[in-house]
Amino acid sequence: MSRFHLGDILLPKMRDLVESLSLGSGAIVVVLLSVGFVWLLCSKVSVRWGALWAVIVPLFVAYSLYWLPVWLGADSSEYGVWEFIIVLWFFAGFFPSAILARILQKHGAKHRAEQIPQNDSQP
Repeated sequence: MSRFHLGDILLPKMRDLVESLSLGSGAIVVVLLSVGFVWLLCSKVSVRWGALWAVIVPLFVAYSLYWLPVWLGADSSEYGVWEFIIVLWFFAGFFPSAILARILQKHGAKHRAEQIPQNDSQP
């Protein structure tokens, strides 16, 4: 008797979905995921590391999205030739993430400046 595994159905469908991404649609996925993760990291961890998040997150997302079909069982022989797509997807995610990190850093600095009480009386 065979057992039903959700992964037997879900993993091939996930692989097919990721393999169907074009250069442009893959870039859009990288942008959306990168901006979302950078916003989350800057909001919850540290806005001071915004520049670091803006580099690491898009690189991780682009690399992971590119190699995901191989990790899900696709033949890896054809993927090595197209690795430059990782660089293109990285830059697609980097610029919006860097802009968002900078905006959040400015907003955080402005918010912290408003929190510091002003001493108007002079000694």
